[in-house]
Amino acid sequence: MRQLLSETIGTLRALRLARDNMVAAWPISFYRREFIVENILGQKLFIVNCPAGVQHVFVTNSRNYRKSPSNSATLTPLLGSGLFVSEGELWNRQRKIMTPAVAHSRMADYARIVIEAGKEAIESWKAKGEEAFEVDVNEPFTILTAEVISQIMFGYKLGEKGWTLYEAFKDYTASAGRVHVAELMGLPDWFPRPGGRRGRKAVAKFDSVLLDIIETGTRRGVAAPDDMLNMLLSFRDEQGQPMSRELVRDEVASIFLAGHETTAITLSWAFYLLDRHPAVEARVHEEVDRVFGDRDAVYGDMEKLTYCRAVIDETLRLFPPVHIFSRQALEDDEVCGHKVPKGSFVTVASWVLHRHKLYWPDPQEFRPERFLPENAEKIERFAYIPFGTGPRVCLGKHLGLLEATMLFAMTARNFKLRLKPGTVVEPLGRMTLRPRWGMPMIVQRRPAQAA
Repeated sequence: MRQLLSETIGTLRALRLARDNMVAAWPISFYRREFIVENILGQKLFIVNCPAGVQHVFVTNSRNYRKSPSNSATLTPLLGSGLFVSEGELWNRQRKIMTPAVAHSRMADYARIVIEAGKEAIESWKAKGEEAFEVDVNEPFTILTAEVISQIMFGYKLGEKGWTLYEAFKDYTASAGRVHVAELMGLPDWFPRPGGRRGRKAVAKFDSVLLDIIETGTRRGVAAPDDMLNMLLSFRDEQGQPMSRELVRDEVASIFLAGHETTAITLSWAFYLLDRHPAVEARVHEEVDRVFGDRDAVYGDMEKLTYCRAVIDETLRLFPPVHIFSRQALEDDEVCGHKVPKGSFVTVASWVLHRHKLYWPDPQEFRPERFLPENAEKIERFAYIPFGTGPRVCLGKHLGLLEATMLFAMTARNFKLRLKPGTVVEPLGRMTLRPRWGMPMIVQRRPAQAA
């Protein structure tokens, strides 16, 4: 009895820690182990922590696993039945509809939008004058990436409405981004969760922008561009019926979530790491000065920005915006020699996997060289999953990497970003992996760009 009480108290403490900050809840021992079985209030949780297990759950036998109720409970109020949440035939259909919008053949056109939006953001910083100024870079990067994804996918200029989206999403993650015991125990969606009222207000604010985007897209008529919004509005099923407006709204919300928040966070973490590693920063500056010279960026520069891309990849390793993936087994299975009963929860924490001592030399060190082309074969494919993997890999992976790399390079070409003295930076793992108290930085013009 005493042992049971002790285990229960230990479990509740772990749950409290996980609810506050998921990435702080992982024991040190997990960074060496390949498969972990935890008992949480009578519910078994399987933590897959090795490439072979990741491949099995997400690729080889992916049909046996659905997104866990915790994913659904967190995302459904915001995304409804969108691609992030849907399963089965609906997911298959929506994925097929949306895939052409992120085809490689479109990247050059998308790059022009990224570059133009990036130039506008850089000019707004330059307009502040020669003196250094302070800014929480999460904010301008989020506004910038929201503008980019809105123009690319919906042909819609957000302008000041970008701030509305920013505030709405910040409120939503504060209210709904925490792990709750209801999810871990598999309780139904109707079971009350904390933060519901604040979350509903945030969704209403979010919708005020989304619905205007959809109405504007509807009015474009036959002259509508072949963008993601037009693909959704033009869809007709076998009976000739259009997609419901509710589902169009859900997909637009999903695209916004996937297309701007994660890229903005990646940029913030990248400049934080650059500030802490002067040798890396010097190499970045050498590359951007050499590649761009005295001209504006162009799409063709992407293949030359190999070190900048490596910085982004290494940033995604250390600070993956989606730091955890959770699944539920539909039938009995065996993963890496362990029996996984039907209904069990299976978790892959990219935060842990990306820092695993068995798969990464000096895993806590920031070394972009890991991802240079000549070192590509040394990376275990399923030990690095910042965008997920398998059939549900992020649809916008290549667009996201293009956007993050180009905006990072353009910003580094013009400015040095220094963490505000005295700032404590703590990775906060909730819906995404954000710095708990923001990322206040001092922005300085680079001397070569001062004229």
